[in-house]
Amino acid sequence: MHDGFNAGQGKAVPFGTSDAGADSSRLFPDLRVLWAIFRRRIWVFLLVAAIIIAAVATYIALAPKHYSATASVLIEPRGADPIQQTNSPSTEVLPSSDYIDTQIVVIDSPRMAASVVTALGLTDDPEFSGGLPPANGTSAEQAQARLVASAEALRRAVVVRRAGRTSVVEIAATSQSATQAARIANAFAKAYLDSIRAAKDSADKLSTVQINSRLAELRVDAERADAALQQYKIANGLMSAQGATTAEQETSVLNQQLAGAKATLAERRGRLAAARRQLEHGGGGGDVATALNSGTIGALRAQEADSSRNMAQLRARYGSRHPSIAQEEERLTSIQRQIQLEIDRILSSLQAEVQVAASGVESLLASQRASQAKLAGNAAAQVGYLELDRKAIAARAIYQAFLNKSIGAAARAGIDQPRASIASPALIPIVPSAPNVRLLAAMGAVFALVFGLMAVALAEFVDGGIRTKQDVERRLGARYLGAVPDLGSTLPNLRQLDAAQDYIVSHPQSIFAEALRGLRASLTLRGRRRPKIIAVVSALPREGKTTTAICLARTLALSGASTVLVDCDVRRHSASDILLGDRPGLLLDVIAGDASLDSALVKDRDTDLVILGVSSDSQDPRDLLATDALGDLLAALRARFEYVVMDTPPVIGLADARIVAAHADTVMLLARWQKTSLRTVDTALDMLIAADAKVAGVALTLVDIRKYASTGHEDIYSYYGKFKGYYTN
Repeated sequence: MHDGFNAGQGKAVPFGTSDAGADSSRLFPDLRVLWAIFRRRIWVFLLVAAIIIAAVATYIALAPKHYSATASVLIEPRGADPIQQTNSPSTEVLPSSDYIDTQIVVIDSPRMAASVVTALGLTDDPEFSGGLPPANGTSAEQAQARLVASAEALRRAVVVRRAGRTSVVEIAATSQSATQAARIANAFAKAYLDSIRAAKDSADKLSTVQINSRLAELRVDAERADAALQQYKIANGLMSAQGATTAEQETSVLNQQLAGAKATLAERRGRLAAARRQLEHGGGGGDVATALNSGTIGALRAQEADSSRNMAQLRARYGSRHPSIAQEEERLTSIQRQIQLEIDRILSSLQAEVQVAASGVESLLASQRASQAKLAGNAAAQVGYLELDRKAIAARAIYQAFLNKSIGAAARAGIDQPRASIASPALIPIVPSAPNVRLLAAMGAVFALVFGLMAVALAEFVDGGIRTKQDVERRLGARYLGAVPDLGSTLPNLRQLDAAQDYIVSHPQSIFAEALRGLRASLTLRGRRRPKIIAVVSALPREGKTTTAICLARTLALSGASTVLVDCDVRRHSASDILLGDRPGLLLDVIAGDASLDSALVKDRDTDLVILGVSSDSQDPRDLLATDALGDLLAALRARFEYVVMDTPPVIGLADARIVAAHADTVMLLARWQKTSLRTVDTALDMLIAADAKVAGVALTLVDIRKYASTGHEDIYSYYGKFKGYYTN
């Protein structure tokens, strides 16, 4: 790439920069550039997208239709036994994930598929026959082989899965017939329920037979154990009532009686001892009466007190010798004597009661000792009794357990349901599941977009043609001078009647003329020293070089500047053929000294442009452009004209272009838009720089401005829609 040019040509534009001051460190591509690339390659994108969409549409139209139907089976939780249910709330046990996974394997098993094939008669269905011919009196082995093949084909068409983390198992069947798909899904669900119901019935029948055969033996064992226990009780006197043996009941009663007798004896001894202590302490019998709670003594004590009170009153009134006092003393003595007799009688009675109570206690103690001896004998026999009792209890418990199972099995027959049910049967589908039109359409759209963009990127990568201002500045490192549009692209809905070099004269306000004025400005309005000799070169033929040179020369002439166009392409002399017509071109004669300059200059018929051309019949074998005479001629033209425009042959392949370009003040290299490769332009630049030519930059020709931003978003054609009112085409 070219990071710089010869001195005097202005500042070179390094790679990665542009006149708009774009940041070379930008991390993301410019979306405007991508959009411009897409617009340039819109037909490539549409072609690839159309091919993909057509392929998807063809597949949707031709692919066989398949329908899917789904039946749901609910694996129910295990509840309480309906036969043994009590008033307490029952607890349901949810099925575990392992159990549900096991049921899925059962549903998806070959045995289940074979039962569905048999139930629906799918062995003769072409879709599930496994590629075998129809059965016509086949043998048992062949029939089994057909059944296995159909079952395997059916398993491939059925998907059994768990619905999320629920207890619902979904059975999805796919078939070419919508009705067949629903039948298969429902048949699988029914076959599964029938299988678990049959397995449960078989297990219940087997269990009932085993229980009933064992029940008779257990009943006999229980009766034998109870009889042995009763015989042992009778033999060892262990008969009982209300949960206790007779010896235990007798001992308990004696213990209660003995405790009462002892309490009575203690009470009576206490009363007797209290009375004696009162008498020993000289209580006079008063306290004894109080201790013994005697009513008689109480009445006598009241009479004694009354007599003592009367005697005191008599003494106070009559003195101690009054006869009434003697009578009262005699009465008081009689009362006291009666009290003492009553106390003696009570003490004697208490003594007798103590003796009677003591005799009763002794009798009860003797009975207790006899009862305890009998109880000790029963305790020794109780060891054997307990052993027999445990055997009897165990025999009765086993017999009762088997009896309960037998009763429960008989009661559950016909009402016990399997632990699964059909949550929702499969319905006949209306829309086919395959091909999935929506999914394929979405995928087709995505693939069309992706592969279309990939095709655009590939076309952009493969096509090395130069297209934009960024290509010139960033990839070539050259200055961008402008773009010359293809005249036809500037005339929407109009027919091109004039050649480009004539159109610039007849339509000076057109966008085509404005593009040439832009080139003129890029070449002449740069630097302090205005170039006078301008060489127009191209890397290859048919890149619009001659047309651009003529249009540029006429544009300079139309601006009022004296301009001469020198046709230095002595081999093709296209400019001379266009402008001179039947007039002779004497350029080589002037260089050879055979003609004067004034006689060789020809006036353009439409403008003030002067042409120095080459005749088509010139066959001079001398390489006159390589002589010093060319430099003398250009010096003479520089003195007479403000601008000298030279049309040269292609740079690559012909040395004349480099020789002529070396004499020019500035060189404009043309490249055909989207046709000339970057490598070709780069080679031409290298050759011009090696020839010491003062290259001003690169301009693009034959640009189709109908394609948005055809030369980049920084060029004027990106804004053509906003300024098209200024142009007159």
